[in-house]
Amino acid sequence: MHILYIHQYFTTPKGSTGTRSYEFARRWIKAGHKVTLITGHHDLSGLEPGRGLIQKQTVEGINIVVVGVKYSNKQSFPRRIISFLLFCLFCIYAGLRIKKVNVMYVTSTPLTVGIPAIVLKYLKRIPFVFEVRDHWPAALVELGIINNKLLIKILSWFEKLIYKKSAAIITVSDGMAEGIRQVAGETKPIYVIPNGADLDFFRPDIDGSAIRKEKRWDDKLVLVYAGALGMTNGSEFIADAAEKLMHHQDILFVLIGKGIRKDALEKRIEQTGLKNIEIQPLVPKQQLPAILAAADVIMSIIANFAIIERYASLNKFYDGLSSGKPILLNYSGWHRDILERNKAGCGCKLGDVDEFVEKVLYLNSHRQELLEMGKNARRIAEKQFNRDKLATQALDIILSAVA
Repeated sequence: MHILYIHQYFTTPKGSTGTRSYEFARRWIKAGHKVTLITGHHDLSGLEPGRGLIQKQTVEGINIVVVGVKYSNKQSFPRRIISFLLFCLFCIYAGLRIKKVNVMYVTSTPLTVGIPAIVLKYLKRIPFVFEVRDHWPAALVELGIINNKLLIKILSWFEKLIYKKSAAIITVSDGMAEGIRQVAGETKPIYVIPNGADLDFFRPDIDGSAIRKEKRWDDKLVLVYAGALGMTNGSEFIADAAEKLMHHQDILFVLIGKGIRKDALEKRIEQTGLKNIEIQPLVPKQQLPAILAAADVIMSIIANFAIIERYASLNKFYDGLSSGKPILLNYSGWHRDILERNKAGCGCKLGDVDEFVEKVLYLNSHRQELLEMGKNARRIAEKQFNRDKLATQALDIILSAVA
């Protein structure tokens, strides 16, 4: 079977963001299928840089078609919209040139990837499975990113059209599935396949001692957040916690990443003279396992938006589980339930800095428990979030769509 995979933000392990599409595609190839993936240029992808309208690359058997549309988190919202629409046009052009395709697997965001999905569905007479990673436009409205009533109405209509034309829908959390069910209706097949754990990549047997020595973390309790520093990521929350713990020199918060909030956060740290928080540059995913191995606790943090808590399925959560580290959240929901039920970490009421600080102090004074919590975390990853099993589940849904 030939699967046409459409993902505007495709990333390899050489890049610096989530690699779900890469992990799924290479496993489908090992299962005997052909995968051609259409993507665009973005600064975190890890793909070879190139020029021109259409470029072709191959990564672990994945035939990658890179169309000449650039995207970056640094772009303004209007500029991003232009990137989304240009990608749709070039994606349709590239998709029509790809021969003997049996089915499409189309992943959002952005929601606009539904345009080439629908066009190619009719022109090539093939079905598509639509994967929703961020629920647009509901998330954009609740976050205050868009408030134009006409635009919201258009996006809502288009969202419903995509769901109607898809053979099936895949989401990454139960909360998101419930939200989509309200739009798609009761008869549309909707499945939940969460972001997975890369068990062979992030491992508890990796030695992080060299990193600790290099970073001079010594015997401090080191809590690491690795991810974007944007509006929805809650990096300021960590600074709030660090400020309340500024006299505890045996506790260190480490943020690894970049984003639109990074400069403001660095300025705040400098102005307040905080010594218990540091921001380090974004690193390729290949370097991340050793850094997580050097940490004592992995933080999964979000901004104070209920919709993010409701839909949360964050890569850093699964990376921490795979690494065999305790996880500390600043939110509740199903992530918190699974951690506390299995004694693998803890969560808080969304955005409650005082409760978060209380949990940090508990972990610092009960360090003998961290190792056992880490073992429990790894067991969760192996039992519930094995990437091999999740990729097989997605492939089964694709095969059903073709049938």
